[in-house]
Amino acid sequence: MVGIFELDEKDKMILEILERNPEISQNEIAKEVGLSQPSVGARIKKMRELGIINHAYGINLKNAGLYVLKVDLKCRQPRDLINVFSGCPFFLNGFIVAGNKNLTMMFIGEDLSTLEAIVDQHIRPDPNVYDIDVGIVVRAERDTVVPMRIHIEPADTAPCNSNCDVCDYWQNELCLGCPITGHYRGKIWK
Repeated sequence: MVGIFELDEKDKMILEILERNPEISQNEIAKEVGLSQPSVGARIKKMRELGIINHAYGINLKNAGLYVLKVDLKCRQPRDLINVFSGCPFFLNGFIVAGNKNLTMMFIGEDLSTLEAIVDQHIRPDPNVYDIDVGIVVRAERDTVVPMRIHIEPADTAPCNSNCDVCDYWQNELCLGCPITGHYRGKIWK
């Protein structure tokens, strides 16, 4: 478990400035917070090493025109289910949570029927899943950038071990298919 890092007022100011403008120089930050550039650099380096901050590029959900699916599950082995989807290009992240549901998974896709196929073909039939709630994110109020795997290495088998050739959703053109196996009909992972 990661320990809690104590942020002082200068650290918080630096984080706020970086949130507003991730491309700002350390010299500009130093002027705003009243520290030297080396001091700002050391603080940023320490926060990066501790995993407190990270600069990642990705898709801005507010502007991308993509669908985000939130799946809340009650299941026996949440880590096992996360592992099933870890190599899936549609999978954004999984969160083991406390409460009635013990797993939240986030998926992204170009169309709702492909996301529906993921739930109906891969999550609902899993014998370890007891209860499921599914929701579509309809609007992001703030810019939310999520890393998304765009470059996909082709493989003979999908990470979830499914076969699009025998899937009703894919055969009836209700699902765009898996970008990894070459059964993909969408635009993002071409």
